[in-house]
Amino acid sequence: MPTSEIGYRVARRGDVALGAGMLWRTEAESRGRGEVGDRPALQEVLFCVRADLVDGVRVGSWEDLGGPITRALVCEEMRASHASLVVDGEAVALDDPLPDVRQDVHDQVRTACAALRRLLPRQKGKHGHLDIGRGLSRNEVVRLAHKLHVGFQLTLPQTAEFLNQAGYYWWGPQGEQLYNKQKVHRLLEDSAWDEDPPQTVDGERIRAGGRSHQTSLGGFDVVLVYAADSDQDHAARSREVQEIARRHGHGWAFLFSPGTAGFGLTDLLQQVTTPMPITSLNVADPSVFADESEREASYAWVQQFGLRVLEADEAVPLIAEESSVMREVVKTYAALRMHDSCTVVESSRSIEHARAWARRLKSAGFSHAEIARRLRLEAIPPRKRRGGWGKSAVGDLLAAEAAS
Repeated sequence: MPTSEIGYRVARRGDVALGAGMLWRTEAESRGRGEVGDRPALQEVLFCVRADLVDGVRVGSWEDLGGPITRALVCEEMRASHASLVVDGEAVALDDPLPDVRQDVHDQVRTACAALRRLLPRQKGKHGHLDIGRGLSRNEVVRLAHKLHVGFQLTLPQTAEFLNQAGYYWWGPQGEQLYNKQKVHRLLEDSAWDEDPPQTVDGERIRAGGRSHQTSLGGFDVVLVYAADSDQDHAARSREVQEIARRHGHGWAFLFSPGTAGFGLTDLLQQVTTPMPITSLNVADPSVFADESEREASYAWVQQFGLRVLEADEAVPLIAEESSVMREVVKTYAALRMHDSCTVVESSRSIEHARAWARRLKSAGFSHAEIARRLRLEAIPPRKRRGGWGKSAVGDLLAAEAAS
């Protein structure tokens, strides 16, 4: 399916020319030195690789990939997806040592990424749902088109071009047909009738951690107890679990084990990303995990979403506070999990954000030319999502505000 590449650049010197046949994601200058967990454009790049929409990523320099953890994490995602990484025109051997990355840091990133990939794989049709990408059903194309147009802020023609490059098509009277502006527009107009329509979440909120991206957590608290398979009588174990719930001030608990048909560890970790009213995880026996990396990744994951973790009824410290590698890997995977299933809207790239910033800069005495330069550096698309910011575009932006 993938036939295109993503060119990724940190904008430091103004406009970035779009490469022919490539979907460029340009990172804002203010984000360019952060780790991957706080870099929206780089997360979009990794989503496209995970979703099998592209098979290669190009960057201008290693500096564009930031620090050691980010460099190692990006390379691990490329390797896991069998994608290529080209830096400054040269293909990277992903198993080789990386520039300015200590081997112990790379090993820690590799271990954490591998554990999270096992625990939280992309959904491939389980319970009738698919993550965005990998599918050719009309519903999947609708959600992908919505993500490209609303989330990535591509124009309708650009969205159609990317769908065609990635191998998507629709069936017409004459067989397979390519997408165009009109067909994408119709898809998005009709999406409200889909059984699994596009959902949007705010990028800043999901990167903040916890469950701030969710609007409702229900009306009651739950202690979710993860218990090992045992020879204990099920009724006796259930009574024990309910007693744990009462000790922690909750009225109800849910008992399950790794071998529960249709609901295992992966399902549990997926649930904490949803509005289910789960407040804490109490693991009766840590031997339920395959190894220590799986245990730490599981605990760090649920803590990222605001849950308290207990083990044998004792509180577990925040895993991410003890490991900067685990903190960044889990934060990144939490954002990517939202990208897999939703359209992530970045308020920092909205026209409202551009207008508010232009207004502040103008009041501080900056010229329209300087305002345009700064908008370009922050990778904010112009009103029509094509072309670039110039003096006239800034004037139109501020004039539209005055007219309203």
